[in-house]
Amino acid sequence: MNIKYHRDNYKYLIEDLELDLSDHWSRWDWKKVSPWNSYDYARLEEYRDSVVMTYRLYNLVGLAHVMRILKDSPPDVNILDAGGGTGRKAIPLALAGFSRITLMDISSGWLRLAREKAQKYKVLNNINFLLGNVLDMSEFEDNTFDFVFGMGGVVSYCGDPATALKEMTRVLKPGGRLFCDGIHNRLGGMHFLAQLGFLKELKELAYNTGDSDRYRNLSPEELQEMAVSSGLERVEVGSEFMFCPNDSLTINDDTPEWEAVVADLELKHYRDPRFLGTCNLLLEGVKAGEKKIRTEF
Repeated sequence: MNIKYHRDNYKYLIEDLELDLSDHWSRWDWKKVSPWNSYDYARLEEYRDSVVMTYRLYNLVGLAHVMRILKDSPPDVNILDAGGGTGRKAIPLALAGFSRITLMDISSGWLRLAREKAQKYKVLNNINFLLGNVLDMSEFEDNTFDFVFGMGGVVSYCGDPATALKEMTRVLKPGGRLFCDGIHNRLGGMHFLAQLGFLKELKELAYNTGDSDRYRNLSPEELQEMAVSSGLERVEVGSEFMFCPNDSLTINDDTPEWEAVVADLELKHYRDPRFLGTCNLLLEGVKAGEKKIRTEF
């Protein structure tokens, strides 16, 4: 096995948590490290995402889209990673040379882990860490950022997608770009529940609000309407995670090949409307208004 992908390399993330991790990750005793916004919970999720190939690929695909959007941008563009958690996007961006990144998250525990990772990779000076909520970013003035990213399902998990999109658009400069991924798809959720044989949950999602205690499910049309109402134009709603395997696979000798193939296929087909009912959603758009010439850099 390639040592780069050996799960023992990530055990430092879960030292002293005293958890039985021999079974499938969904049966790990997450309650032992509750609440979800604690530092220990962040460590456990970071460990899961480092050893379960599906989650490793989720993060890789999201980062590939971010790099696509930032292509040819100068390193001093002003970037907001809204709800950026443990820095899964901010830290690679800093390593790529981007120097004005604000990583904002609602959890101080997750930000603590993000700082530790940034220190480990020697990019602390590239990232401003800020405790905040995507539903109220009044600490930022209007028209502040060139790019705003809402990654990892923050639009679904924040509790009020419409308000979050309005706030993220507000802090964008005219002509600035917003990108959000991992948004829970109402249609994709119904497909998934039907495959699992969860009839009760399927009926709730299909005929009621479809919202769980933890996240909001949106149709592509609902997401499009919210984005336009927030002040975005050139809005695109696409698909994500069409080619990721199920979560029974851990990282192994085939992982590098999986990464190459999945990233290539995802970027080729995310605009294909035939996938909109089968997987998560992603959103990108440009803030309405004439793009200002940058004079402050």
